[in-house]
Amino acid sequence: YLSRHGQSEYNVLGKLGGNPPLSPAGQEYARRLAQWVPRHIFYQHGVLTKCRLWTSSLQRTILTATHIPHPIVPASSFDSPDGISSPPRRGSHETDAATPSGGTPSHRFRSRQRSRQLPPRYLQGDEGVLNEPVWEQMSPRVYRNLDEIFAGEYEGMTYEEIKKIAPSEATLRSMDKIGYRYPRGESYLDILARLDPLVHELESYHEPLVIVSHQAVLRLLYSYLMGKPRHQAPKVEIPLHTVIRITYDGWNPPYEERFVLGPTAKGIRNDGTIDEGVLEDGQTNL
Repeated sequence: YLSRHGQSEYNVLGKLGGNPPLSPAGQEYARRLAQWVPRHIFYQHGVLTKCRLWTSSLQRTILTATHIPHPIVPASSFDSPDGISSPPRRGSHETDAATPSGGTPSHRFRSRQRSRQLPPRYLQGDEGVLNEPVWEQMSPRVYRNLDEIFAGEYEGMTYEEIKKIAPSEATLRSMDKIGYRYPRGESYLDILARLDPLVHELESYHEPLVIVSHQAVLRLLYSYLMGKPRHQAPKVEIPLHTVIRITYDGWNPPYEERFVLGPTAKGIRNDGTIDEGVLEDGQTNL
């Protein structure tokens, strides 16, 4: 499952890179994503399934995933379709997926969270030892490898500003988008190099994996997973506020499904706030 972060304040302003927070529309997408994930990913073909979550180290991806619940589930619950009768209710689990600086939840928080979510028989035995193994659904893992392409000297600038101060750079980028490297920054080929170890790890998983990342990174991951030519990757459309599900069973060609959670562009004002009076089209049922 691939998802860009929710709309950021830099998206609203048309600026590159940086580490901005989410706009109001991006915050709404984060809430909708948290509703959608338990209902559509926790259960595969009606069976409770172990799930994983990756984000980049930049706060806009961490904030996008921050509301996704992380219930602690006894390992035995995954052995039977009847292990748990229904998906977790929205808001039933407090989360703190990671700090905006890219850190992970503290041990103290994890202890409080586990105490709230697990029945006593799963917390500890007579001597304070867990009775059985447990699994944390969507346990957040933060990877700098998933960070957006680094624009170097042009971080925080718009394309129009770059064209004014360095028109030749804009021309070079348009001629070879996958090979172009921002001054003191990165190219798509540099992203490929840092994604390589993550792809090896991804290939070893059998559980559903949600990756919340950035447009350039997801273009490359999408192209790899769908078997697309590398030179076409920079042109792949990875829209905001949409989840892309890619399924591959090893026998049949991979196929994709797209779930538009919104808010869509039609319902977002120029300042990133939501126009409540606009009825959005093409939005999936939560």
